[in-house]
Amino acid sequence: MGYFQYQARDVQGETHRGVLEALSEMEAARKLKSSRLYPIKIKPVKRRTRRRIPEEHVIRFFGELSDLLHAGLPVDRALALVSTNQTHKAFQRVVQDLLEEVQGGSDLSTALGKYRDVFGNVSDHMIRAGEASGTLAPILKRLALYLEQRRAFRQSLISSMIYPLILIGISLISMVILLIYVIPRFAQIFEDLNQEVPLLTQILLQAGVFLKEYGWVIPLLMALGIWGGKYLYGKNTVRQKVDQILFRIPLTRYLILHSELTRFCRTLGTMVQAGVPLLRSISLGEQLLMNSVLKNSISTLHQEIKAGHSMSNFFRTRSPFPPRIGTMLRIAEEQGNLGEGLISLGDYFEGELQRTLQRIMTLMEPAVIIFTGLIIGAMVMSMFSAIFGINEIQF
Repeated sequence: MGYFQYQARDVQGETHRGVLEALSEMEAARKLKSSRLYPIKIKPVKRRTRRRIPEEHVIRFFGELSDLLHAGLPVDRALALVSTNQTHKAFQRVVQDLLEEVQGGSDLSTALGKYRDVFGNVSDHMIRAGEASGTLAPILKRLALYLEQRRAFRQSLISSMIYPLILIGISLISMVILLIYVIPRFAQIFEDLNQEVPLLTQILLQAGVFLKEYGWVIPLLMALGIWGGKYLYGKNTVRQKVDQILFRIPLTRYLILHSELTRFCRTLGTMVQAGVPLLRSISLGEQLLMNSVLKNSISTLHQEIKAGHSMSNFFRTRSPFPPRIGTMLRIAEEQGNLGEGLISLGDYFEGELQRTLQRIMTLMEPAVIIFTGLIIGAMVMSMFSAIFGINEIQF
């Protein structure tokens, strides 16, 4: 799908300009004619390469725009004011482009659709629903809250890994210093005395020599390994195999399932509450799933809903999903607040995932300390054994 800028006339001869989404220029022309508009000019919208824009600027943009619309300002005036408040130059240009599109006759949702690499795949659909229902300002506020929750969830996952990674990094640096600088000095003493170096010290000495002469190869191999892994994981067959293996391991299955369900339920619930049609919300929610096993399991949900079956029945009869989903969704469907029920499920899975990760990190910290302590202790003992061996030298 791409975006096409058009100029067309209606039956009264009035000129209309805007941007629409279509597969080709021919399809764009058919869409215009179905709306009783007769195209004069259609041209594809050229995408400009943009720097990555931090998500906090996008969240602040939606929040400020919502506040201005609540105050009674029209969309173009609100966009103009928000544009002047931007400190990120690249994002300021994006907002100015949105303003030009809106002043040219496009809806805000259509203009946002051109910048899905900045605003994501969900934003324009939620805003389109808000425009249709006349609730654009509340939808923007809800969208800002959703993005903030998603950002906080991602940051909590990253922050839980920081301390163990610091421990591992300090331990690795200590080992490298021992291998490259400390142990060779002890070996030099034995060479000066024409004595044989103890076996364990000799092994560590060779490891230090390798690190000193060929240590640059290790980061290069790691970089190649990461690049090769990403390349292979990008292939569908390899990705499915890896995802299947990860899904067979109880711990990784639990972590993947809860992180994916957090994102899926919260996104789906936010769109349903915003008024996006359920089938469209499900299709967009499926696109956000990263694990192919889980994605295949949910792929039939769209057809089940289209056939008239309930969402709660779908999740209740599928094995990878926790029983809680079917129970909570059934209650939400009976009460007529499916969106709120999905958001509550997203919050529940996020809380469970964070508690599990906290326990894992709590156990991981002493495990890392003990493991690295044993290795460094073995190095130190090898040096002490070498020192004690000097006392046995016959002069």
